[in-house]
Amino acid sequence: MKETQLDFSKITKLIDQEIEKGTLPGAVLAVTTNDSVPLIYSAGYAHKEKEVKVTKETLYDLASLTKVTSTLPAILLLLEAGEIDLDDPVYNYVQSFKEHNDDITIKHLLTHTSGYPPEIKFYQRNLTMEAAVVEIAGLTAKKPAGTEVIYSDLNYIVLGYITEQVSGMPLDEYTANHIYKPLGMKNTFFNPPEHLRMQTAATEFRESLNDYQWGEVHDENATNFNGISGHAGLFSTGGDMIKYCQLFLNKGVYQEKMLLSPLTIELAADCYTDSLNLSRGLGWQLHSTGVFSGQFLQKGYGHTGFTGTSMWISPEKNLAIVLLTNRVHYGRENNINSLRRKLHNVIAVTMKEKGVI
Repeated sequence: MKETQLDFSKITKLIDQEIEKGTLPGAVLAVTTNDSVPLIYSAGYAHKEKEVKVTKETLYDLASLTKVTSTLPAILLLLEAGEIDLDDPVYNYVQSFKEHNDDITIKHLLTHTSGYPPEIKFYQRNLTMEAAVVEIAGLTAKKPAGTEVIYSDLNYIVLGYITEQVSGMPLDEYTANHIYKPLGMKNTFFNPPEHLRMQTAATEFRESLNDYQWGEVHDENATNFNGISGHAGLFSTGGDMIKYCQLFLNKGVYQEKMLLSPLTIELAADCYTDSLNLSRGLGWQLHSTGVFSGQFLQKGYGHTGFTGTSMWISPEKNLAIVLLTNRVHYGRENNINSLRRKLHNVIAVTMKEKGVI
């Protein structure tokens, strides 16, 4: 992998300023093309109170980036293998959907057009994954499938469950064997081992713990599902995440090995909600009003995570940007979409000026 030396002082200054302002305690910013890594920058604290500094190897709770870095590629691999079809009704794979939600397809789940509400707090009743999926299957107070984009964790809880049912493997094992190991993503996993806690960015202060959540998944439902779910639970580093981005920039190929078909990469990036309220691909968020892509990278796709993570991939510009932060360390109020847009804009301009894109 080639490393490119550029002056990114304008970029790093933006992050440093936000840390100084108290918007976030620390961050890792990673920028990649299909074959070079112009920047991996780390700053601030992984745990402010304990003065644990962020490094380029700091592990971050990816939160909802799990949807597109674990569940999405797993479903795409099963699609390529002929194990599933996106237009199949979900009840083909989970029989409990037959009675009340027989119109919902796998594509509805992938594009957040199932009509399901954003979340159900399964953790408050300590429901197992199986019990939660049965409850989702029985929901009737919902919008009709295909009529509106409603971003919902429920969709990806079910998709993760389908992956396990079809593959015969736990989600964490399937993704490790078929995605992370082939990509050399050695620091990407669910449930980080205890000895890596000092390498992990702490998230939110929990009154129940009388301490910060540290080394364990922030999302309560994922915690309840033993740290492994299709909607949240994955941890990773900036260096690993750009390997995943390069897979998409190279149309499914990484280090001369094809892991996904170029047809599949194109399929995932298409828009399936043109006539609806938001633009969604398979898993991916596409550019629309209020999206964090910025002004120069609108032809692309990405995702965010509640803890303060994001990734944006622009095949047109041969550029991908990963921002990992633990913004919830200071509480849930800080919205960092403006910072994301500013970073994306200045990175795009800088890369263009230097002839990299």
